[in-house]
Amino acid sequence: MVFEELDGLLTENEKKVYLALLQIGETTAAKILEKTGLQNSVFYRTIHRLIEKGVVSFVKKGQIKHFSSAKPEVFVTQLRDRQEAVKQILPDLKEIQKVASVKTDAEVFVGIKGVKAMYHTLIEDSRPGEEYLFFGTMLDIFEESMSKIYLPFRKYRAEKKIIVYGIHKKEFKGKVTPFVRTKERYTDFPLPPNMAIFRDKVAITSWGEVPTGILIKSKDVVNQYRELFWELWKMAGKSKKS
Repeated sequence: MVFEELDGLLTENEKKVYLALLQIGETTAAKILEKTGLQNSVFYRTIHRLIEKGVVSFVKKGQIKHFSSAKPEVFVTQLRDRQEAVKQILPDLKEIQKVASVKTDAEVFVGIKGVKAMYHTLIEDSRPGEEYLFFGTMLDIFEESMSKIYLPFRKYRAEKKIIVYGIHKKEFKGKVTPFVRTKERYTDFPLPPNMAIFRDKVAITSWGEVPTGILIKSKDVVNQYRELFWELWKMAGKSKKS
């Protein structure tokens, strides 16, 4: 059984829901209930836990939530202590996922684990030398966001050997230590905070009572923010010289 190696990572009901999503692809609660045979209340408790674990995301279409499974690699990035065991089941999980052809344009990730999963998903198949752009976080949440999300992600990003460009507000000067292959500038101009741009995706994090991440796949949106980034990058470079 493919899911035997996930014992301790997912409960039996979580396995049922995750497997259903791999098989169906993006879908509504009604179809998952039909596929799994779970009771309504059990399903909603289960899907909420999967979202918190970062292995399921959702997008609203009108008033209806459509759920999607994260790529199977999320188990590797989230749970390094079970890395080898999970790697062994990835081919089987990927074969199941091939039947799902519908992809969403936006995904929502809830909670700390969910936001971590979003950032890892953003660069998981990156190649050394690719460009990653980001706008820094806000000062009032700097310490919390760095310790819980960004510092571990910076280490993972460095391992991927991608080239990173970042822009921070000037009050962060001296607070942020650049990693290898990271170039960072500072500016007084307003910035869209907690945003990353990579390939055809934009990742945005909201630090409210419950941290929430939104991963948008759109060439048009990416091109707009990439153009804004490089304009602000040039302006930050000029202010640095003056």
